Amino acid sequence: MALPKLGRGRLTARVNRLYLRWVAYGLLLLLVSLLQAAPRLFPAFFGAHPAPLLPLIVCIAMFEGPMVGAAFGVGGGLLWALYADRLFGLDALLLLVIGCMCGLLVQVFLRNNWLTALLLNGTVLLLYVLCDWLLRYVQFRNTEAVYALWHILLPNALYTFILSPLVYVLIYRVARSMRES
Repeated sequence: MALPKLGRGRLTARVNRLYLRWVAYGLLLLLVSLLQAAPRLFPAFFGAHPAPLLPLIVCIAMFEGPMVGAAFGVGGGLLWALYADRLFGLDALLLLVIGCMCGLLVQVFLRNNWLTALLLNGTVLLLYVLCDWLLRYVQFRNTEAVYALWHILLPNALYTFILSPLVYVLIYRVARSMRES
């Protein structure tokens, strides 16, 4: 069966809409990265600070697929590494894997809806917190590793999880507004 031929104008408009959507995601990524880096922009609840880059990468991967999710994961991880006190590139590697896996899961097994977004965001946050805890505290035999997990990392993950539906709605609206009609 032959594929229908698209006219040059229709193909160009489709590609332009795709690039426009990626530019919008890139600007959102930059904005969220700056908001996350701002020290007092998000109010701290019981000492917890959110990391909205994680739900943003998950939601972009859900709507755009594994390749775009991985690319934005690397970009978001490098932006995060600019102001984080971790090994440079570690966040980029973790977010690359997260973006690729979430995109693949939604493309192959799961439906793209808000319940799936909550499930993926919760799972990603727990896995990211555990990786961060193992690589920053347990590996170096820090005496306050358990305290850091229960009083710093898990409250931050819970605060981020509470904000994740807002990120999903934002990405949903961007994807819907720039989808071809």
